[in-house]
Amino acid sequence: MRSLEDLEDAFESGLRVWEEEIVRKRANVMAMKIIREIKRLTPHISGNLKRRWFFKIEERDGELVIWISNDAEYAAPVNYGHRIVRGGKTVGKVQGRFMLEKGIQTYQDTYMEQDVLDMLDDLKEAMKK
Repeated sequence: MRSLEDLEDAFESGLRVWEEEIVRKRANVMAMKIIREIKRLTPHISGNLKRRWFFKIEERDGELVIWISNDAEYAAPVNYGHRIVRGGKTVGKVQGRFMLEKGIQTYQDTYMEQDVLDMLDDLKEAMKK
């Protein structure tokens, strides 16, 4: 027979897992919206740069972290800008597009508050069941 403390520990453990599942699901939705905003700002020549945006969600120190990345070789120079070099000499500079930073900022300004409220609603609704 289990003690009351064992039952309480099991309940709390199950509750944590269940809450993490809801938060992870909502973090996934948030990341997809961020990617959408970044892709809107990404220049389109061949489409490769837009297609290469992806996200990863991982847990660090008890918090979920959303990592946004682009594995295209030229993503960083397009985002941050670069020098134009001809014959070993710098002849100009291309300004960065900052699509990553601007996309994240657009998400924060437009969607983030509602997404957090939706997550809280999901948690409240699940607690009622």
